Amino acid sequence: MNKSILFATALLVGLTACKKDPLDSIPAELTNARESLAASFTTLNNDMAGAASYVASNINDTAAIRTKMLELFNKSIFAVEFAFISPQGIMQVIEPSVYHPSQGADISGQAHVIKAFQTKAPVLSSTFLAVEGFYAAVDIHPVIGNGQVLGGITCLFLPETIFNNIMIPLLKDQSFELWAMEKGGTMLYNQDADEIGRNIFTDALYQPFPELIAAANRIADEAYGETTYSYFKTGTTNVVVKKTYWLTYSLFGMEWKLVWVKPE
Repeated sequence: MNKSILFATALLVGLTACKKDPLDSIPAELTNARESLAASFTTLNNDMAGAASYVASNINDTAAIRTKMLELFNKSIFAVEFAFISPQGIMQVIEPSVYHPSQGADISGQAHVIKAFQTKAPVLSSTFLAVEGFYAAVDIHPVIGNGQVLGGITCLFLPETIFNNIMIPLLKDQSFELWAMEKGGTMLYNQDADEIGRNIFTDALYQPFPELIAAANRIADEAYGETTYSYFKTGTTNVVVKKTYWLTYSLFGMEWKLVWVKPE
C-alpha cells in the first residue's frame, strides 16, 4: 500500500480516537438527576395509566372516580391535584378538596387537553397559568373506552417541587450549581428562586447577557453538550464565567434541559 495512504489512514484513526464525545464529560449529578426524573415519572405514569383503565370501567360512578383521584394524590410526592375531565374538557372531579372550587371549569381550550384527546395518548404540558390561579404543568392521560375518548385524568404539579426533591440532595458540593429549563426557555428550576418561571430568551433580566442567551439556544437545540457563559454567581450580583454541561430529559414529546454550571 502507498505510504501516503497508510499515513493518512493512521492519522484519521488517531484523530478519531482523540475526538472526545462531550457526553463522556457530563457530571454525574446530571445523569443522576435525569435518572431520578425518569423514575419519578415512570411511577406517576404507571399509576395514571392504571387509573385511566379503572375510570374507563367506572365512567358513570362519580364516587369511585373521586376515590381514585384521591388515591393518586395521596400516593404522589409532588402533585398539587388530580382531576377527571369530561370529553368536553370540563373538570368534573378534583382532589384534594381544597381545589373543589375549580370543579366545573372549562379547560377544553388548553393545548395539552386538545392534543391528548386528538392523539388518544398521554401528554406532558409546558408550564401555563392553571385555572387554580398559578403557573404549573400537567401530565394528562386520556381515558379510552371502545376506542372512544371518555375523558382524561390530569396531574397538576409545580416543576420546581419535583426538582427540589431531586436536585437539592445532589447539591452537597456547593462549588457547582444546577438549573433546568423547558426547551422553549422557561426556567423550571433555579437555586435563585426569583428566576423560576422567567424565560431566558425574552425576560429583561437576561438581555444584558448575550453569552447566556447563546448558550441557552445551544442547550435548547442539542440533546447534550458543554459550553461557557457569563452570568451572576448564584445568590450574588457578581458576574462570573460559568463552565456548563447539559442533558435532556424527554417525555411525551416535551423536553426538559438539565444544566450543571460551575464558576471558572
